[in-house]
Amino acid sequence: MREGKPYAKLLLHFAQLVILFSLIQAVSNHIWYTGIVDIEYTDGLPEGSGIEVELEVDQKSADGSIHIDGFITYMQWQNNRNDTTIPSDSSDSGKDTDSMDLKPLSEIQEELPTMAKIACSLGILLLGLAFFNIKYRAIVGIILNGLVLWICVTLVVLAPLGYIGGMDFGTGSYQGDDETSSVHESSDGGLGFDLINGELEYEFSTESYDLGLVDESELDSVISDAPGEDHPSFTKMDGVAGIHYSPFVVELVWAWLALFTLAPMIISIITRAKIEKPQLL
Repeated sequence: MREGKPYAKLLLHFAQLVILFSLIQAVSNHIWYTGIVDIEYTDGLPEGSGIEVELEVDQKSADGSIHIDGFITYMQWQNNRNDTTIPSDSSDSGKDTDSMDLKPLSEIQEELPTMAKIACSLGILLLGLAFFNIKYRAIVGIILNGLVLWICVTLVVLAPLGYIGGMDFGTGSYQGDDETSSVHESSDGGLGFDLINGELEYEFSTESYDLGLVDESELDSVISDAPGEDHPSFTKMDGVAGIHYSPFVVELVWAWLALFTLAPMIISIITRAKIEKPQLL
């Protein structure tokens, strides 16, 4: 028996196609995300100095800016330090971290526009299959759903990791892989995520004792036991590191959930219920 046009699915696939066309333009012309790192020394000799780094990533570039607060204070701290270091206990774990194999951001910047175009082509195909009421078009829909999900994962997870993975963040100043200039380090932090605005931030606080500011006569005692926060070598650093995603990334994630996942499931359930109902009479 010939069925009528599936107008609900046609409308859904048309809405999906509009999203996919917009995705091609957004990936090519809009900022994907903005990464920020804001660090400030709140106690110790470098108190009042800090650094703010902002990075904007789009399809063609990754432009960063650096702003330094209290530059004179920071230089005074460095001038007062000596070159005292001790073997680092965390050198082995750092080497394991460096071995992580992450796809470079440059490759992601090349692949993502292509994935968006492929998704758009699948959207056009799915709309045509629905218009002519071709069976088994759900297979194309599942492939499209998976591809859009992968685009979301690439923008939200892989693109930031592709840039951050090549960076080396250390807690000490001018130290090698096998040595450190600070002891009794402790840190505390918390992760926050705003799903509506697409903001992921990690606020942290780090305390340590700078061996470069310890007198040689009391070096052994400071290394064995923390001397207290009133000691001249005590430093405390507060900071925040985060990623602010572009609005189109947040909208794409919600569109995938609503238009590519929930809506097709709801329409399929309603359609099957309408077909099975006459059989009960």
